[in-house]
Amino acid sequence: MVGVAEPPEFWAFIASNLLVLAAGTVLTVLSYRAYRRSRTLAFRTAAAGFGFITAGALAEAVYELGVRRSYHLGGRELLLLHTVEGILIGAGLMSLFYSLHRY
Repeated sequence: MVGVAEPPEFWAFIASNLLVLAAGTVLTVLSYRAYRRSRTLAFRTAAAGFGFITAGALAEAVYELGVRRSYHLGGRELLLLHTVEGILIGAGLMSLFYSLHRY
């Protein structure tokens, strides 16, 4: 369970994930607002890409702290988590590539 006596690495993990959440949310919202203003498909695809990247980057934190409620994961569990994370980030990067290519 998460407590005050957690190691500094834990709090660095939390801080870095909050930074990713903030930056990813801002980029996603800005891209979506640009889409709403211009009705350009590239901006909507970019918003989806930023959303996927943000979700992929946060997948580990959500699973460890929200679902499992522990940051002590086994090898297979960690490998599966990294696979899901990689798929989400890859889908986001492909969406960004597509949006830039089509713009």
